[in-house]
Amino acid sequence: MKKLSCFVLGYGARGKVYSRYAIKHPDLLEVKGVIELDPNRREEAREKYNLKEENIFSSLADFFAAKKTCDFIINATMDQMHYETGKQVLEHGYNMLIEKPVTANYEELLDLENIAKEKGLKVAVCHVLRYTEFYRQIKTLINSGELGKIVNIQMNEHISHRHFINSYVRGKWRSELKCGSGLLLAKTCHDIDLGCWINNTTKPEWIQSFGSRKQYCPENAPKGSAEYCVDCPLKSDCDYEAVHFEFKNGSIPYTAYYDLGKPLDQITDQEKLEYLKYSDFGKCVYKTDMDIVDRQTVNVSFEDGSLLVLTVVGGACKPDRHIHIVCERGEVVGYINENKYTVRKYRREDARWSEETIDLSGVVDLGKIDNATIGHYGGDYNIMVDLVKFFGGEQTSPSTTVLSDSISGHMVCYAAERSRKENRIVNIKEFYSDEQ
Repeated sequence: MKKLSCFVLGYGARGKVYSRYAIKHPDLLEVKGVIELDPNRREEAREKYNLKEENIFSSLADFFAAKKTCDFIINATMDQMHYETGKQVLEHGYNMLIEKPVTANYEELLDLENIAKEKGLKVAVCHVLRYTEFYRQIKTLINSGELGKIVNIQMNEHISHRHFINSYVRGKWRSELKCGSGLLLAKTCHDIDLGCWINNTTKPEWIQSFGSRKQYCPENAPKGSAEYCVDCPLKSDCDYEAVHFEFKNGSIPYTAYYDLGKPLDQITDQEKLEYLKYSDFGKCVYKTDMDIVDRQTVNVSFEDGSLLVLTVVGGACKPDRHIHIVCERGEVVGYINENKYTVRKYRREDARWSEETIDLSGVVDLGKIDNATIGHYGGDYNIMVDLVKFFGGEQTSPSTTVLSDSISGHMVCYAAERSRKENRIVNIKEFYSDEQ
């Protein structure tokens, strides 16, 4: 297999995750350069990948002007920047790996798809959960036809307090107004994508959704609490007080202190404590400018009559994802954190069932402390294994998420948000008629 090269557009948390595949496999991928606004991140990328000065850019305009060549660009910019940056990347003739969600706007999504088709370019979307052994094996089983056609899919995502607070209450995805995406697109488009991908012999048709913000909201703030935890007279009794939650417990520190613009191991305790006095990560969880929901349900009816029911909850004790697929002649059920799933098959002789549990611990060890290979249950690594093959013209796995295969999941998210906000059932065809 030939060695490929890429440029990283946005050397933030996700850009670093995908590009480090080149460190583990320098024979397969070279990070040729970086396009990044922040000078500290540019310097970090320079040191990590021994980049030439001529391949380090602070803007896309400068990058395009230099007419650099590569096999693909990793677009890991923030959600609200995906469309404009993605459109420019495609119009200048580059293949692209783009973070999810592609965009919060259906017209922009279809525009990117059309540009890619017109120019004959490859675009892949970072739906990393498709690349886990857990979901990939379930998809392979469904594709085999052994269990018959899908009747119903039930999915649940429980987001832990530490993740939800750091990303969606205090973190940069807390506001749809600011980042362009609500909870469903920013977080749970993974799960919607999985449901549509697993059931992709048909298409979603009708969508209904309910959601609300009832936990991390001003009305739940204790009487007498302050805006910032450092000033709060009630901080000794609060579960989420910033010094205890962010500093002492270290709840997702690479998120909490990212805006300090330094590698985590170079940030001192004093700098962290000072930062919590004025930053969003030092604010009372009930008094941030969060405007997204903290719970949501989505019901999907597909054209063939099969159904998908998804529930997402922000602020659970134990993070996990659950899936239960009922088919005509069997079913599959499992929790991804348990690293195993159970297959049940209808037994004709007594009208009951046989049952087998598949343990994946021998395939991927979720207890391994190696984020280079285990992030998102191994999906962060496996997606790069697959996509280096994809951009290199090699045979890929069923997980490969080309842009056209990501359309249905995005459309369900758009329809669900329209349903939630307008309190009605939405037909997905509305978005295609709106485009006319």
